[in-house]
Amino acid sequence: MKPKKTKTPKYIPLKYFLLSILVTIILTTAIILTSLWYWKHSTTDPSIQKNAEKLGEVYELIATDYYKNTDKSLLLEDAIKGMTKSLKDPYTEYMTTEETKSFNEDVSGDFVGIGAEMEQKDGKIYIASPIKESPAEKAGIQPRDELIAVNGRDIKGKPLTEIVKQVRGKEGTTVKLLIKRSGEKKEFSIERETIHVESVKHEKHGQTHVFKINKFQEGTANELKTAIEKAQKEGAKNILIDLRNNPGGLLDEAVDMANIFIDEGKTAVQLEKGKQKREITTAHEPLKGVHDLNIGILINEGSASASEVFTGALKDYGIAKVYGEKSFGKGIVQTTHEFSDGSLLKYTEMKWLTPKGHYIHEKGIKPDVEVEGAVYENMTVIPSDKSFKVGDQSKYIKSIKTGLDALGYDIGQVDEYFDSTLETAIQSFQTDQKIESNGLFNRKTNEKMTEQLVKKSSEEDVMLSRTLKKLRE
Repeated sequence: MKPKKTKTPKYIPLKYFLLSILVTIILTTAIILTSLWYWKHSTTDPSIQKNAEKLGEVYELIATDYYKNTDKSLLLEDAIKGMTKSLKDPYTEYMTTEETKSFNEDVSGDFVGIGAEMEQKDGKIYIASPIKESPAEKAGIQPRDELIAVNGRDIKGKPLTEIVKQVRGKEGTTVKLLIKRSGEKKEFSIERETIHVESVKHEKHGQTHVFKINKFQEGTANELKTAIEKAQKEGAKNILIDLRNNPGGLLDEAVDMANIFIDEGKTAVQLEKGKQKREITTAHEPLKGVHDLNIGILINEGSASASEVFTGALKDYGIAKVYGEKSFGKGIVQTTHEFSDGSLLKYTEMKWLTPKGHYIHEKGIKPDVEVEGAVYENMTVIPSDKSFKVGDQSKYIKSIKTGLDALGYDIGQVDEYFDSTLETAIQSFQTDQKIESNGLFNRKTNEKMTEQLVKKSSEEDVMLSRTLKKLRE
C-alpha cells in the first residue's frame, strides 16, 4: 500500500492561539460566575453554592482540557438534561430552542402534527387525548393508548419532548405510530396537518348548551365567557362544560375560567410546596346571571391537569354536578424558566389541591353521576395479523361481534364463539364494503370494520347523549 501524501501543516501564530484560550476562559468564567451569582442569591443553602462551584469546575476542565474538541453548548445541555432525568419526573424537562418553539406553539394553539396530546407516566408514553377531528382521532387513536414506536424506532427511555419532535414534522408528510392497546399492538399511518386547536366549541342540543373545551390555552376563559353570554341571550337554562379528553394547559386560564362561576375572593385552587401553602383566589365577580343556570361538567379518563383544577373547584362549591368517568389524576403544577438563548426549563414546582383540600394526583376526580360511553368504544382491539373462522373461540371474537352489532348487523349472542350467525353477518358486512365476501374475519375485514367504527364514533356521541338526558332530569 502506498503511503498517503501529506500536506505541509499550517501553524497558528502562538499569540493568536494563546489569545483564543484566554477568550474561552473568560467567557466560560463569566457564564459560571453568572450562574453562581444567581444560585447564591436565590438560596440560603450553602451546599447548593458548593455543588454549583464543583459543577462549574467540571465544565471548565472538560471544555478547556479534554484532549478532543468538545461542543460547549452540547456539554451544557447534556449536563442540564442529566439533572432533570435524575429527578425521575416525567413532567420536568429541559427544552432546546427548537423544542421550546414547539412548546410555545402548544400554548398558543397552532402547530403541525397529528393532533394527539401525550403524557409520560411510569416511564411510558400514553396518549392523553386525541384532539377532536384531528388526523389522530380520524385514524382511531384513543386516550390511554401506549406509544411503543415512531416510524419503526422504539421510543423506550426517550424524553417526551424528543418523542413529540419525532411525531411532528412537515405538513403533508406521514408518520407511523406503533400503539399498544389492551395488550395488543397496532400500527397507524397518519398524515401530518396544521392543527388549530379551537379552545371553545359551542353547540346547542335541545334545551342544553354544550361548551366543549379542548385545551386550556391563552384566552380560553374569555372565549368561554363570551360563549356563555351568547347562550344566556338565547335563553339558556342548562349548560354542560365538556372536558372529555382535555389534557389541561395553563393554570391561570383554569382559575380564570372557574372565576366565571365562583364569587370574588374565593379559593379556586390551593398550591403546596413543602411547608409552604398558597391559595389562589378569584379576582372578579362571577358572570352575571350564571347562578341561575343548571350547570354540569362532563369528564373522562382523558380529562387531566387544568381540567381537574376547574372541575374540582366547581364540584367543591356545589356549583356544578360532575358526570362521566373518573378523570386522569394529575395533581402537580409545572412552571417554566426561559433562557436568553430561547431554551427553556419546565419543572414541577408544587402540587395542587382543590378548594376543600382534596389531592387528586394519581387518583382522579370521581363523577357525581357515572355515565358510560358506547360499548364498542372500549372493546378489546383485534390484532391485524389474526384471522378467525367458524368454530374458533377467542376474546377477539367478542370484539368482532360487539363491533358488527354496533354497525347494525345481526350477530346473535355477544360471546367468544364464532358461529354460523356471525359468519353470515361478516359476509353481509364484506358485501356492503365491496370486499371479498367469504365469511372470514381477516386483515381487510378488520381494517374496514375499524374504519366504520371510527366514523360512527365521530358522528354519534353516546356518552354525551346519556349525560344530556340525565342533566335534564
